[in-house]
Amino acid sequence: MHKALVILHKEWLELRGERTLLMTVIVPPLLLTILPIVALYLIGSTPDEDTSQPGAVIADPSFAGLSAPEVGQALMGKQFGLMFLIMPLLVPATIASYSIVGEKMRRTLEPLLAAPVRTWELLLGKCLASLIPSLIITWGAAAVFVLALRLIVLSDRVYQVILGGGWWILLLLGSPSLALIMVAATVAISGRVNDPRTAQQVSAVVVVPLLALFIAQLLGVVVLTPLLALIASTALAFLAILAFAGAILLFERENILTRWAS
Repeated sequence: MHKALVILHKEWLELRGERTLLMTVIVPPLLLTILPIVALYLIGSTPDEDTSQPGAVIADPSFAGLSAPEVGQALMGKQFGLMFLIMPLLVPATIASYSIVGEKMRRTLEPLLAAPVRTWELLLGKCLASLIPSLIITWGAAAVFVLALRLIVLSDRVYQVILGGGWWILLLLGSPSLALIMVAATVAISGRVNDPRTAQQVSAVVVVPLLALFIAQLLGVVVLTPLLALIASTALAFLAILAFAGAILLFERENILTRWAS
């Protein structure tokens, strides 16, 4: 475990020197935080009287009793809230891909692979280097969203509908698992490609289920209740463990060292 922490420290030192990478990590979450706040403010200022028609309003009992303007803001607020579940996938994918492929390009990976460090310690250190910043950014952005929402919602009911128990459970319990799944997938793929962008594009497949959730919630097929969120978080935790174990098995350390060193 000590060696994994040493690798984590090394990764963070290198990350601080990559200004372009830092901008790539910070700018998308910043936009995904500001745009929903601005959009919800505009929706509250110029409500659409027809927004009570989507299936989500009929399927979700929390919308009961809301006026048409409140429904419009609450409906879009619940959809925008899912963006904060995408952040734990976007941020670590960028860091993790450069963690492997970037080191190969800088010719610093070979000494690390040859060092007396177990594969699981090596990958744990690299995964934590991507996981921790992604959670800080995700939860920090969500905190800004929650505070700003209090200032722009039309009523307390709208605030409660947007920030339901299911959203909080997925944000706090599901985000770490989502981030770890993405990191593990990116690390495993990065060991087989020579371009960090390729690793990011392939691992982006992990985002597809969340996009499906976005559409399903809007259509009213899925209602994100606390129980459903707890079940989903438990399943994600199990998948995250499997993903990390799979990354260790797929990370062909000796072959990578031989192929890239030649």
